[in-house]
Amino acid sequence: MVVPTALTNWLNERSVAAVAARQGDRERMQHFVRNTLKDDEASEAANLNYWAYWIGETQRIELSDQFIASRQLGSWSGTRLLQHLARGLAPHHGYVDLSIHTLWTLLAARPELLRSGDATIVLRERLPVMLDSREISAPARRELES
Repeated sequence: MVVPTALTNWLNERSVAAVAARQGDRERMQHFVRNTLKDDEASEAANLNYWAYWIGETQRIELSDQFIASRQLGSWSGTRLLQHLARGLAPHHGYVDLSIHTLWTLLAARPELLRSGDATIVLRERLPVMLDSREISAPARRELES
C-alpha cells in the first residue's frame, strides 16, 4: 500500500499533468506516464483504481482516496473502463499518452477482456487511426502496437 504522503504526491502529479494536458502541454503528461506510472506496480494499480472509480466501473462509494493506494485492483470487470478509454483515443487529445498507457495496463491486468473479444470490438476502429497518427509519442505507439 502506498503511504498517504506518496498518495498525495501521486494525486498532485496526476492532477498537474492533466491540467497541463488540457492546456496543450503534452510534455507534462508524457513525463507523468514515463516517470511516475511506468514500471511502478503501485502507481499502475493506483492509476487503474482511480480510473475505474472515476468512470463508475466500481459499485462502491469511497469516503477517502485510500482505495486508490491499494496495490490490489478492485473486483470491477474492466469492460466499462475499456470502452471509456477506447472512446477517448484521439491523437489530438493532450492526455492521449495516459489513455493509451492505461489501456495497455488494463489489458495486462484484465487479459479476459482480450479473450472475450471485448477489446477487439471496441478497438477495431480506433487503433488504425491512432497508429497512423504522427501526434502520439514513440512509447505510446509501442504500447498500441503491443
